[in-house]
Order: sequence, then structure tokens, then C-alpha cells
Amino acid sequence: MPDPLILILDDSELVASMLEMICGQLGYRTSTALLFEEVLPLIVQERPSVILSDVNLPDLPVDDPVSSLRAIPALADTPIVLISGQPQDALDALASSRGAQAAVSKDAGLPGMAAALAPILANLAPR
Repeated sequence: MPDPLILILDDSELVASMLEMICGQLGYRTSTALLFEEVLPLIVQERPSVILSDVNLPDLPVDDPVSSLRAIPALADTPIVLISGQPQDALDALASSRGAQAAVSKDAGLPGMAAALAPILANLAPR
């Protein structure tokens, strides 16, 4: 059985690359969309175990990535982790209010994001 697939949705190529590297080091496969419109073609091939989504995306149908992703029937129950440059406290509150399972601040940098994502992914997409 292949390792779980993590869908990364972030309009920053740099952040997407960092998240791909972190997930790969943790033993997960990744699929990356830089725009919301790229999500549907990616999930036709394989549904992800977890979605890592930026909060601010330029092409969201509504101004909320969680609602936008949940509107896709195949992703209705997929765990979502919000990623943003907001302070962690504010991001945790946002994730809770929108129904995301967790949140990670980009402000933590690469080591901080890796440390935060390891237990989150182990819980949401065990290998």
C-alpha cells in the first residue's frame, strides 16, 4: 500500500516547495495545486488523505478555503490543515471557526512548520 497522499494548495511556489519537502521527509507523497481550479483534476486520479491549504488564495469560489474544498463531494470529509502567515493563535481560532482540523503558521519557518506538521499528519494520515 502506498504512503498517504497529501494535497498541498498554496499559491506561493516557495511555500508549496517547502511543504512538499517537509511532507516527503515525513514519508508522505504529495500532489500540489497552486490555484484552487487545479484541485479537481488532481483528485480525480487519487483522493488525498489530508489537505494543506493556504488561507488566502486568489481564485477561491468563496472567501474560505475550507468551505470551498468541502463543496467538492470527494473532499467533504477530508481533513484540512490551514497554512498562513498569521500568528499561530489567530490561525488556530480561524481553523476552529471554519471547521479545519488544524493550522500551522508560516511564520514558524521551515523547521517550525516541519515540527508542527509531523504530529498533525501522523494523527490525520497515519502511515
